Amino acid sequence: MKLKILYIIFLSILLFQMGCTEPYEIETVNFESVLVVESTITNEFKPQIVKLSRTSKLENPEILTVNNATVIVSSSDGNSFNFNWDSETGNYISQQPFSAQPNVSYTLDITTQDGKSYSSSAVTLPNSIKIDEVYAETIVSPTENRDGVQVLVNTADPTGKEKYFRYEYEETYKITAPNPSQYSAEIINYNPDEGTYKVILTQRVPEEICYSTEFSKGITQTTTTELNENRVFRFPVRYLSKEDARLQTRYSILVKQYVQSVEAYTFYKIVKELGSVESLLSQGQPGYIVGNMVSKSNSNEKVLGFFEASSMTSKRIYFNYQDFGFDKPPYFVDCEVLFLDYNDNTVLDDDPDERQTFYDYVTNRNYQVLSLGQGTVYRIVQPECSLCTSFSSNIRPNFWED
Repeated sequence: MKLKILYIIFLSILLFQMGCTEPYEIETVNFESVLVVESTITNEFKPQIVKLSRTSKLENPEILTVNNATVIVSSSDGNSFNFNWDSETGNYISQQPFSAQPNVSYTLDITTQDGKSYSSSAVTLPNSIKIDEVYAETIVSPTENRDGVQVLVNTADPTGKEKYFRYEYEETYKITAPNPSQYSAEIINYNPDEGTYKVILTQRVPEEICYSTEFSKGITQTTTTELNENRVFRFPVRYLSKEDARLQTRYSILVKQYVQSVEAYTFYKIVKELGSVESLLSQGQPGYIVGNMVSKSNSNEKVLGFFEASSMTSKRIYFNYQDFGFDKPPYFVDCEVLFLDYNDNTVLDDDPDERQTFYDYVTNRNYQVLSLGQGTVYRIVQPECSLCTSFSSNIRPNFWED
């Protein structure tokens, strides 16, 4: 399929804005509500996903999900897979898990709530190419000029048939709270007129170890078409500064490699060149790119997006900051332990009312009590420094290795 850019709206406006010294507010001219389709079915046996949304105005780039559509993937071997809309994610998820099979073509059909119908061209699954190696090396960032870790990928197709690759990653890192608290604090009998209350401290198991997972954003692709051999070598998929808090305890990254067709590779290459960095398609994208989706109801209607079948393989690695000779990175936030005296409830000494400060911090900001010492002096700290569950999860992933 030959892909081309039909038009890019607002180009002159954007160029004018870059040359102006006065602020210029971008406004949408001749806005069109266009259906956006994002879907990659893979050789993984799992519930497959179709994302449907509509373009929004540049001055209000919210994601407008499309609900209550009929979504079906049909295969040339006679199978049909229905998708249901999931209100939690806003995506359409197949009613049953399935995997794309070799030598079988797949077509996506969509009927929206207003009765409009859309269909993709038939796509087939490329050959599966295993990742040879995922590894991490110390590197100096050319843009940040700081030492860090670069995660690299090596892979090769000895047959020379598959030349287009896209990469995603899932990074999971262990978090250890620097100021774990073995108390939960409850304030009762608060008297706002007198500024008095009672603090009840109950012992608990400290919540100090958590695990967070984040997913890659944007489009990361490469091709071997201009190389002497069909080999991806030292391709960078993730850079982490040595100051990155994700490296503070233990870090793991799962790199996913998708083998693409030339049509899919070209489509997403153009999307990236137009500036999409937050998702496969930016709903506020100031342009229109022909994909492999068309309207069956109106041949003149524009549709954004691409339905793709891709072979996926993955590989996971773990490492610690010590593996590279780095010092321990700083924590995610600056942790300041405060000492507040319940008996200090005046401002005569130009000090804050520590009793009221303690009440406000514990009640309204969820500060955690670390200890009670010297009779009425409480040590407290912000929740992120004591309860890692305030921004992460204490559920250890099944795949995790220490």
